Formats: sequence, C-alpha cells, structure tokens
Amino acid sequence: MVSARREHVFGVISDPNQVARCIPGLRRLDVKSAEEFDAVVGVGVAIITGELSMHFSAVEKNPPSRFKLLAHGTGLGSAVDVEMVTELADAEGGGMLMKWTADATVSGKLASLGQGLMKSQAEKIIRQLFDCLRNKLE
Repeated sequence: MVSARREHVFGVISDPNQVARCIPGLRRLDVKSAEEFDAVVGVGVAIITGELSMHFSAVEKNPPSRFKLLAHGTGLGSAVDVEMVTELADAEGGGMLMKWTADATVSGKLASLGQGLMKSQAEKIIRQLFDCLRNKLE
C-alpha cells in the first residue's frame, strides 16, 4: 500500500524512466517512447554471470487502474520472457493498493540451472523492482 494518489502512482509505474531505473543490475537504458524501452541488465545466477539485453513494451495501459508490461531478453545463451501486470485500487481508509503479478519463462543455459532456482531468482528480481517503485512513491 502507498499513500500517493492513484493518478500519480499510475504515472510512475507506466513511465519507462521510472520503471527502468528500478531494474536491479541496470547497466544501460534506451527509452524509445512512452511505450517501449531497451535495457542491458547485469545478472548472476549460481555460477553464470553476464548481461541480458532486454526489450520492454507497454501493451496495456488503462489509466489509472491497470498497466501491463512485456519484456523479452537474450544473453548468456538464454532467452527470457516476462509479463508483468500491475493493478491499482483504493485502499480502505485512504491510500492506494498496488497489486502486481509477474510470470517469467526462461530457456537456454539459465533454464538448465533448474526451475526452482530460476523461479526464486526471478521472484527476487521482480520483488526488488516493485519495492523500488513503492519506495519512489512514499
């Protein structure tokens, strides 16, 4: 929950500059438009470390309540696809509830590390992203 107004929250979560700067390991950012940006992200899982080149696309914007972002990345002999959905709702007693879901699919070398390890690493990265966004709003 955050205490900011819904319109402000939506503005932050749908702004490529704000979102990208919260991506853990961000090394480079290229904002193409309000709906698309590219990023190079440093990653490390077990003994595999390196960079992923990611392309992000806002595919659904329903201000001020729902935002959907897709990402596709390649690198380290792997491919990563992520779908993130954020929904905003008024909280009882004021403030804003920010509910998010994310689904990631990994193939290649990184997937060979095992689904359990990859799932926990993906959840950690996504949680860090949303914690950063929440901190920007408070």
